[in-house]
Amino acid sequence: MTHRERLAYRERLDAQILQQRLDMGMALRDWREATAPIDHGWQKLMRWRAPTLAALGLVSWRTLRRPRSAGRLTRRLMTGLLLANRLRAVYRSMHRR
Repeated sequence: MTHRERLAYRERLDAQILQQRLDMGMALRDWREATAPIDHGWQKLMRWRAPTLAALGLVSWRTLRRPRSAGRLTRRLMTGLLLANRLRAVYRSMHRR
């Protein structure tokens, strides 16, 4: 292989590497856009980590003391969460227009 052929081969490899870097950069951007809602949800969950752990500790303590009230408490909690979610959806739909 002559010096000129090696230089041409190196140029082709450099161009190929540059193209691969550009492709990987675009793929990374697409990946971040696709996982943004999951990342946002995780960040929100981590923001509320301490209060959530405290609430779960209180619920666990109450459940251990009075096991029969655990089902009633769970139903009330789920009803409250579903109601809050529905109210938030209604509020958002009213303010979009």
